[in-house]
Amino acid sequence: MAKPVRLKDQSILIDAPREMIYQKMAAFNQGRYSDDSAEYSKITSRDGDSLVVEFKIKAGIFTYKTVENITLYAPERITFDGVSGPLDYSYEEFVFEDVDGQTKLTHTGEILWKRFPFFGWLGTLIYTRPMFHRVIDQHLVEVKVSCEARAARSHVFKRRKRQPSESQS
Repeated sequence: MAKPVRLKDQSILIDAPREMIYQKMAAFNQGRYSDDSAEYSKITSRDGDSLVVEFKIKAGIFTYKTVENITLYAPERITFDGVSGPLDYSYEEFVFEDVDGQTKLTHTGEILWKRFPFFGWLGTLIYTRPMFHRVIDQHLVEVKVSCEARAARSHVFKRRKRQPSESQS
């Protein structure tokens, strides 16, 4: 039996409060992700902090529908456990950490595509995992840009004043 392929840990530092970033990332059922995108998320069931969410996502030239069991651990992390989609197994986690008035957002996970013995695992290594990394890189940058813009104009999530010696990313 093939073992899941571990994804590399991917992190980004965001100049915005952890609670605000968590709130934004946990806002499923908001329709399309942007005006020029057919991507979306739709909650199909909810029981407290456990949700079943359908996603339509674009990865490279392909568009996929997935269903994920999502568990919310406000405001520390969100886990995604794949139910259906192109992968036979997927598990992902986004962790939100306070770091000197900013938030470090880290993605970890593992995946497996085993439709064909050995070749599915090999395909995961040479195609699926690198594609997954690119999609997550893009997603993290989009979260950073939108959350920093929102934080700059927020009256609810006040940011502390930075000293001139502190670097911003």
